[in-house]
Amino acid sequence: MTDLTPLPPRAELSGRDRFLLRLLGFFSRLPLGFLQRLAALLAVIAVALGGKSKTAHTIRRNLELCFPEQTPEWREQVLRANVISTAQTALEFAKTWGMPPEYSLGQIKQVHNLKLLEDALASGRGTIGIVPHFGTWEFMNAWVNSLTRAIIMYKPGKDKGVDTFVLQARSRLQATLVPADDRGVKAVFKGLKQNAFCAILPDHVPHENGGMYSPFFGISTWTGMMVPKLIHRTGATAVMMACVRRPGGDGFEIFLSEPDPEVYSEDVAVATAAMNRSIETLIRRDPVQYQWSYKRFRKSEHLPDVYRRD
Repeated sequence: MTDLTPLPPRAELSGRDRFLLRLLGFFSRLPLGFLQRLAALLAVIAVALGGKSKTAHTIRRNLELCFPEQTPEWREQVLRANVISTAQTALEFAKTWGMPPEYSLGQIKQVHNLKLLEDALASGRGTIGIVPHFGTWEFMNAWVNSLTRAIIMYKPGKDKGVDTFVLQARSRLQATLVPADDRGVKAVFKGLKQNAFCAILPDHVPHENGGMYSPFFGISTWTGMMVPKLIHRTGATAVMMACVRRPGGDGFEIFLSEPDPEVYSEDVAVATAAMNRSIETLIRRDPVQYQWSYKRFRKSEHLPDVYRRD
């Protein structure tokens, strides 16, 4: 398979984009532990100065919706810790993107339940890694690439400078980069049929034709159907995957687990609900690690204007 997501020519980059490239390169050369401490400091300052910001409001609202049984004090504690974790993740991404794959591979200190993935790869049916926005997922790319031929779906962001930096990093992995559109889905389908591995982040709000309403933390929310449909059409094995930082700048641990077995149901509604339950189970293990700053419930069946600020 070929790379379907080419690097943009540098001539197309604006001065701002080139500045972002240099800034990300600078951060990537700093020690990981220093970056994590710097991110924590900046996050603490941001929380102190912007406790009523849009981001804080989104995190707080998500926690209210998903953990109504918890006290306001618990949710505020998780909010503060989550802002720190999210800031650390951002600088950790810069580190893994800017360093050779061997660096990221060396930062994986422990893998839990490795046999689950090894068995899936050996099955010959293709493997789908279900990778929610939890922890520092980008650090897993080099590790997965050391085990198997990987397909990485990529959705360009708003900043061409950041996109260029990310694509340069991923192009060193010997992986196949495909766009998060119909072309990419076709490439993933073909790859899974050839026993490839594909990691999919399943917790975005999809386009109109790519989703259905399905329960997530008890809320009927618009959910992508790509994973259940690919499993049904290819017979691929699904594995839940998460990468979490260790304390003190001591690298990362990878956690592998089986999804809810109903993810293999031929009924796409049943399978999609099972996928959401699997993500929810992972999040409940450590809510601080999830990307609560994302407006996951902006399209929900029974809750209009979820994030409106009165």
